[in-house]
Amino acid sequence: MIYAVIMAGGSGTRFWPESRKRRPKQLLCIAGEKSMIRTTVERILPAIPFERIMVVTGEEHADEIRCQIPELGEGMIIAEPAGRNTAPCIALAAYKLSKIDPEGIMVVLPADHLIKQERAFIENVKTGAEVAADGNYLITFGIVPDRPETGYGYIKLGVPVVKTGSSTVFKVDKFVEKPDRATAEHYVASKSYLWNSGMFVWKVSAIIRAFEAHLPRLSESMENILQALNTSREAEAIDEAYATMEAISIDYAVMEKADNALTLPIDVGWNDVGSWASLSDVWGCDHHGNATRGLVVIVDGKDCIVRSSEKITAIIGVEDLIVVDTPDALLVCHRERTQDVRKLQEVLKNLGYENLL
Repeated sequence: MIYAVIMAGGSGTRFWPESRKRRPKQLLCIAGEKSMIRTTVERILPAIPFERIMVVTGEEHADEIRCQIPELGEGMIIAEPAGRNTAPCIALAAYKLSKIDPEGIMVVLPADHLIKQERAFIENVKTGAEVAADGNYLITFGIVPDRPETGYGYIKLGVPVVKTGSSTVFKVDKFVEKPDRATAEHYVASKSYLWNSGMFVWKVSAIIRAFEAHLPRLSESMENILQALNTSREAEAIDEAYATMEAISIDYAVMEKADNALTLPIDVGWNDVGSWASLSDVWGCDHHGNATRGLVVIVDGKDCIVRSSEKITAIIGVEDLIVVDTPDALLVCHRERTQDVRKLQEVLKNLGYENLL
């Protein structure tokens, strides 16, 4: 059986002031008419039904997710007491699934990505699941790059391992960090590198073995709560384990160390919707390069992204700006500084504006 595990624990700090702790990016309708998590769930339904979709999120968001996706099965929303990055999130889901279907296939997806070519994506998910079912592989979906991008990590292709239909799955030669511009241009020109999407597929048993080999302390913590999973003691056991758990990413903890890591190149119109600047590709632009949502008037403006919620926002004679207006906060920043929006969290906290976070 194939299961989807959707990681919905992010805080969405780069989408302030619209995204807040109580209602982060994945719960908002940033990219369309539906929330990002609802869109992610509906995207995977042609391959995986509601009853085999699991969501891992923060305790404070579990009720809202249940409201947005009431079709999820009983016990298929896991609430983390604290964010500990992707490795504990994935481990918790894997150990929970091991009590249901230890040889099942896990497709791991972030809750807040956009994929334009959904049919092609589903076919790639099925291909990845087929390869994962036939071997002890840890498969990551690599995005075929269409431009030099300095905001993503990359995967270097190794030798071909499996060919199925029109797809070839490669051994991962190495994972590389976000490059500078010149290096990114080299990666794209070489055709030997993919963007690291943060989406995965593997057997439940394969990822558990990987945790045992590469992250034994985390594995031990999960073994300690295994008996409580899917029982009335689940929440209490998770709270106890997370109190001392290390925050670590699945890439750093497992994928970069594993000798059975493979990558499946996909080209599906993927966008990680990582900052306000990414929305020019999502919303579309006018002939001056402006992307807008809400009540917006632009005179002699160029390459701006403007979001207005309740009143008209007007800009005149400016370029390369991000403007986001909400009832209680206004953000204005240069497009090249959108990654720095997350830094505002600490500044606002220090100034005593925690109510705006």
